[in-house]
Amino acid sequence: MPKIDFTYLEVLSEDDDDFKAEFIETFESTYKSLSKKMMTELDANDMDNLSKSAHQLKPSAKMIQLPCADTLEDIQHHPENATKQSLDEITSQCEDALQQLKNWANL
Repeated sequence: MPKIDFTYLEVLSEDDDDFKAEFIETFESTYKSLSKKMMTELDANDMDNLSKSAHQLKPSAKMIQLPCADTLEDIQHHPENATKQSLDEITSQCEDALQQLKNWANL
């Protein structure tokens, strides 16, 4: 799994532990909710909402420079390209990132 570059988050957080904890909590709830939603939308062939969900998750992935941000960008513009495998990879990268974030913040 890719390692997160924490440079941007370090600047953004200004070493504020409350900010770090809030960012991590928001990232976790966002990716868990949207990952499940995207899988349901794919199963239902609901491409309009799949595109919207990918758009919602993309900023979080970009902020921590996850490779799946590119996949989310593609799904946003071409939801028909989404597969169960691509959505599983997004979830996997987000789960790994969550652990790295928790380690970074000492949570």
